[in-house]
This record gives sequence, C-alpha cells and structure tokens, in this order.
Amino acid sequence: MEIRKLKPEENIHRILMSSICFSRHMQNEDRLAWLEKPEEHTGNYENAWGAFDNNNKLVSAMVVDPAKVMINGKAVKAGLIAAVTTLPEARNAGGVRMMFDAVIPHMKNEGMVFSILYPFSFEYYRKFGYEHNYVKTRINFPISELSHYPYPKGMKSHDKNDSWEDMAYVYNIFSKDKNMAMVRSKNEWDKILRGDPHKSKEFAYIHMTNDKPDSYVLYKAETKDNKGLLNIKELTWTSTDGLRSILGFIYGMRSEYDEVSWALPTGIDVFSIVSNPCSIILSYDSIIMTRVVDVQAALNLIVAPSKKGSVVLGIKDKFMKENSNSYLVSWDENKLKTEITNYDADMELDIETLVQLSTGYTTIEQTLYRLDVCVHNKMDELTALFPKKNQYMMESF
Repeated sequence: MEIRKLKPEENIHRILMSSICFSRHMQNEDRLAWLEKPEEHTGNYENAWGAFDNNNKLVSAMVVDPAKVMINGKAVKAGLIAAVTTLPEARNAGGVRMMFDAVIPHMKNEGMVFSILYPFSFEYYRKFGYEHNYVKTRINFPISELSHYPYPKGMKSHDKNDSWEDMAYVYNIFSKDKNMAMVRSKNEWDKILRGDPHKSKEFAYIHMTNDKPDSYVLYKAETKDNKGLLNIKELTWTSTDGLRSILGFIYGMRSEYDEVSWALPTGIDVFSIVSNPCSIILSYDSIIMTRVVDVQAALNLIVAPSKKGSVVLGIKDKFMKENSNSYLVSWDENKLKTEITNYDADMELDIETLVQLSTGYTTIEQTLYRLDVCVHNKMDELTALFPKKNQYMMESF
C-alpha cells in the first residue's frame, strides 16, 4: 500500500468512503453526484491522509487536524484524529496501522506533543499507543433542585451577529487551568455560535456584572418523556457569583423545562450545587483517548514540584519504538528539565500510562493497578511530580 496525504481531487473519495463506513450517521443525499464536481468537495483535504491499494484506489483514510490544548497552563500543539475509515472489503489489510506509522512521526515533526481521538474501540486504538485520559461526566437532575439560586440581573442573549469576544474572555479564564481544554480561534467560536436558535433550538446567554462578562451558558432545548429537557452544552464562569447567576437563570426557565442535563468539567462538586444529592443521575457522556507523540516535550510541560528532586522513568512504546528510553526528569527552584539517560529506572511504565500521568488524569497511586507499572524507588518524588489536575473538553471531532 501507498500511504500519503490526499490531493484535492481525491478528497471526494474520502467523503464517499465515510458515507459507507458511517452510513448510520449520514443524511439522505445523492453523494455520488458529487463525483461530477470533485473541486467543490475539497474541504480539509490538506489534513487528510490515505492508504491506496495496488490499483491506486483509496481504501483507508483519516484526518489529522492541527489544534492546541491547554496543559498545565500552556497552549500545546496536538493532532486531532478524526474520520478514520476503511472500506469494508479492505479491512484487516493493515491500512490504518500503516497510516499511523506515517502520521505519528509527521505530528512530531510538526511540533505536536499529543494526539487525541474519540474511539469506537479502546482495545483497537491501544495498539497505536492511545489510552483513555478524559471522561466526560454527565449529570441529570430536576430543575427544581436549583430553586435556592435567585434569578440574576445582567443576563443577555447572544445572537449570531453578536461579537464572540465576551464569551472567549470568560472561556479563556475558565479553561486556563484545565488540562485538555481546546484553545479556540475565531473560526472555532464561529462554528459554536453561528447557528440559528429558531432552527437548531440551541441558545447562548451571557451574564454581565458591571458591563463585564463573568459567565455564559450554551444549551439546547430538548424533550424527554414528553417533558422539557434543558441540555447544557457548555457552562463556564470566571467567579462563583457568575456560576450562581447562570444557575439562577436556568431555574428561571422552570416553566419550560422539567429536567437539566449537564456535562461537567472535572473538579466540580455537584453535591454542593444541587440541593438533593439523591436526585442526581450520573452517567458518562464520552471518553477521549490520547497518546504522547513527543515524550521529552510532554515531560517538559510538567510543573516542577516545590522541593528539589529527580526521577528516572523507563518508558516503553511498543508502536513508536524510538520513544522507548530511560528519561531523567530533574527539577530545582521551579525549573524542570528532561534528558535521556542510562540510569536505572525508578519507575517503569508504558506510553499509555504516561499520557494519563502527564495530562493529570490520574495519580501515581492509581497507576499501580496497571500491569505495565512498576515503581522501584522514589515514590514521594513521583507522587509530587504527577498530581491529579482538573480537565475539560467540550468539542467533538
């Protein structure tokens, strides 16, 4: 097979392949007619990769969208893997594996530190070094449970022609200390806010205090069991007063909605928000998988513990073997550095565990349940080096 990036005129074949592989998600359209004008369907071809068989037929494809995510307060380059497809008749031929063989080094050359995707199968993507490192937790509760929050002043609706900058101001403050949060450009905000609420039933409201934004909510009007459901797509705030204002605003819509559904950021104690904890129904919305593309770059993003120290990590990457090395991580006076070493490892771990630790998803103690982890020395230093962090990601791709 030949693995390469797509040409503009080939992108239509990737789209048609998606129509086959994701047919249950597609609307009824005459997509074959698009073949007559392939130049009209070249969108995002520059980020698309393909596997071509001996007859130069596209049989597998994926998209690698460049992005930035917040990690320990810094905006870090990442590759978002999407639209991974293989024709039914071409499966088990290694097309996707060969694409990852090419794509992962490409992402590293482009300065990307992490690669992120939404999996159809955890087992499948673990073969390529990905591991789950963020769980979107969703809660449902009766809207009446917000009755203790007063209705606020200063709420205003956001129309599609309004500026996105007030919401971006709130989001940037809210997301700065939350690992995995996307860094949003104007184009991303346009995608989030461009819809017509009268058609999409998706609404945006922002709260202002002294003409300064401090919170907003994006929600969709839905029904459940013939009753109104207010589905919160995103709720962010810069202060507790801002959060209380949005919760009071939501309670003010109790005549239209009976129930609230909310995908929570991590670190939020919902039992301090909802008056009756027994009324909460907890579920998991979706789970993200990530892999470390550049090990040294990922380790260098870690915040140095306050007390001087060092550890040696023996990291194994079965898919990208050049990552397999012993790494000396040392720190002093809030400065941290990483280098490859021949010293014996204080901790042995696979690349999959490293992504959970380096993004703050889990702690050293929690990783001890994993079969790839073995801690030989310096448990205190390792615990200080890898604390659990708050996380957030709203986007789907």
